[in-house]
Amino acid sequence: MNTIDQLKPFLEPKSIAIIGANPNSGEQAFNILENLAHCGYQGQTYPVNPYFAEILGKKCYPSITEIPADIDLAIISTPRSVVPGVVRQCAQKSVRAAIVVGQGFADAVDEEGKRLQQELVEAARQGGVRVLGPNTIGTANAFINFSASFAKQTDMRRLPIALISQTGMFFGTFGRLRLLGKGIDLGNACDIDLAESLEYFEQDPQTKVIVLHIEGVRDGKRFQEVAQRVAKKKPVLALKTGRSERAAGAAQSHTASLVGRDEVWEAVFKQCGIIRANDIDDLEDLVKAFCYLPPPKGRRIGIVSVSGGFGIISMDACARHDLEVVELSPETVQRLKDISPHWLRAGNPLDIWPIMMTLRRPYGETLQALLTEVLNDHRVDAVVLIAGVWFERLSPPITKIIEGLADAFPDKPLAWCPYEGWLYDIRTDELIEKLEGVGKGAVFSSPDRAMKALARLAEYSEFRQASGA
Repeated sequence: MNTIDQLKPFLEPKSIAIIGANPNSGEQAFNILENLAHCGYQGQTYPVNPYFAEILGKKCYPSITEIPADIDLAIISTPRSVVPGVVRQCAQKSVRAAIVVGQGFADAVDEEGKRLQQELVEAARQGGVRVLGPNTIGTANAFINFSASFAKQTDMRRLPIALISQTGMFFGTFGRLRLLGKGIDLGNACDIDLAESLEYFEQDPQTKVIVLHIEGVRDGKRFQEVAQRVAKKKPVLALKTGRSERAAGAAQSHTASLVGRDEVWEAVFKQCGIIRANDIDDLEDLVKAFCYLPPPKGRRIGIVSVSGGFGIISMDACARHDLEVVELSPETVQRLKDISPHWLRAGNPLDIWPIMMTLRRPYGETLQALLTEVLNDHRVDAVVLIAGVWFERLSPPITKIIEGLADAFPDKPLAWCPYEGWLYDIRTDELIEKLEGVGKGAVFSSPDRAMKALARLAEYSEFRQASGA
């Protein structure tokens, strides 16, 4: 059986046994059975606990072997001492996929935990059971309303993002960072590992971008082989933690992984074409860029701004991130001159406010026309727009302008840096929701963050061109 078929029950289960299910209910019950119902999961669920006859209105079974149905996935939430025996029962029942939630195995400070993890692995291998974890929050798939998490998922969305993580924390959100279209928390990765998870999402048609949170891996060579192949097909973004010596020690304790020197990881990422995020804010920007923007053909940037000062700020950002503020073509410059005040320099960056103030056309139409001119220039590979959210109250609104231009120029990224507080009480968040809802354009909190994200998009485009992808 290939990797795809082996991992399918973890992300697309039709029937689930929850071993160690508990009868508690409510926000702090950490009840996997209840959370599955909350997600809207439509498959069959079977609670297993020898101390209860019924849990949440469902018949409860004393062991998985007594369930009178085929089971795709077992979620094991029991004390660590009984887990190896439960895995043997899964094998007896012909269950081929098991998630071990509990902690205190190879991640523990005592030798008993390490011994139990080894016994768990041996039981799984002898019985033909694939194991995710231990020390994991499990898997999730918003496309089928499924989450194995003991923590309630309150904001699952069908995002084109696959997350492979070594912590369950990324199953939630940090600010606007959402990563959970589909997710695998590897935990201690005693069996299913990073490379196999990558292989699964390589073939997944609903996944556009793969995000990795890495503390360490056991088989670096295997990971490198798979990652290099996958990155030629889909963008792979990585947040590698444990960079400092003390953090590396903590990471090794957390998941019992081999962490390695940071400079080695840097070289591996570059060779494989993996885009590295330096921190969570950086990851948020990269996810937006790779989900909602096309890869540019080059590094030549057009800057359109309602502020001359922010045009200069954007030029500095271009220089920091090895992007070029390109000279517009003579034809484009002439067309811009024709509609500009005679005293205005028409070029790149393009200060559009004086044009709007003097041109007798609705502001929305003028903005759309000026952006079209710059995007239409054959010298321009991508455009950064600095404009206020109040443009949403004009006709056409700025979100519709960006959406339309994304369709008209599908190979040229358009990044918007908005600002609030002028003219109308409109919040950036609601406009971001509109654009992300249609998957058009990307919004960044500053020109520097926009330019950095565009530079990484260009880097990935160069990798694919160089590798013949």
